Amino acid sequence: MILCVNLNAAIDKTVVVNTFQLGQIHRPEAVKSLSGGKGCNVARALKQFGEVPVVTGWVGGTAGQFIENGLRQEGIGTDFVYTDFESRTCTSILDSSNQVMTEIYEKGDPVPPQKVAEMLARFEGMVGEYTAVTLSGSLPPGVPSDFYAQLINLAHKAGVPAFLDSSKEALLQGVAARPFLIKPNETEVAILAGRELGDTAVFAAAAAAIATRCGTIVVLSLGKEGAIAAQGQEVIHVQNPRVEAQSAVGSGDCMLAGLAYGFTHGYPLAEAVKYGVAAGTANTLVIGAGQFAMPDFHHVYAHTHVRPLV
Repeated sequence: MILCVNLNAAIDKTVVVNTFQLGQIHRPEAVKSLSGGKGCNVARALKQFGEVPVVTGWVGGTAGQFIENGLRQEGIGTDFVYTDFESRTCTSILDSSNQVMTEIYEKGDPVPPQKVAEMLARFEGMVGEYTAVTLSGSLPPGVPSDFYAQLINLAHKAGVPAFLDSSKEALLQGVAARPFLIKPNETEVAILAGRELGDTAVFAAAAAAIATRCGTIVVLSLGKEGAIAAQGQEVIHVQNPRVEAQSAVGSGDCMLAGLAYGFTHGYPLAEAVKYGVAAGTANTLVIGAGQFAMPDFHHVYAHTHVRPLV
């Protein structure tokens, strides 16, 4: 079982319109609402691989009930801490004619200190039951910036590998706790490296330096260009095939799920990262985060290539 920490839960609503224009009335071609937040997307993708994921975090109100009930209807376990305020809703508007996404993400209410403490205690009590833990997404208001670092330290004590996918101060402090793996994007890896970065060779060198300095595996997501991964001084570029993408929402979360699946099954770096890149790419072929089909995954995986950089 893999525990998916989803601190900033939301209803993820995707609205598909033809030629989106500001100030106009639109009649959607499709509307899809799912239990959302990055951890929910990771869990959904893990279930596609036959894993048994469980989602934890904070939820509240009727939106929180929708999130929890939706996950359970999908066969995904939950172990939430309940709040007195309403969980947020995030809306993505997909212009199907131009393949342009407009995203409106609610910030959410602050989490009170007693609920922060309750989450820490809940996590400490259950993390040892799992083979791995994924920590993904931003931190809600009211949650200290070192919260992921605290969870990683608790995972270390339980002997459970932690996979971190966050940004800004939560990422910086989380990396200091030495998670098993981090999945930054180009902007985030530049912040970790402390300098501006340019081409593939420079990104590869930065990923290797961060992996060595922080004692972690670095998987740098490059979107359509796949990923650069570094484990110690081993650095590879994993390139996905070109596909007719429908929506990239949740693709980074599917990549994290593939990585967690691969490494927890003992796959070497290249194989595990191929799983992550293929899952993220397969997710772009459908509308809905974590909704990729396994035949799509297997097709993409078969056409995903690895080349050493160092």
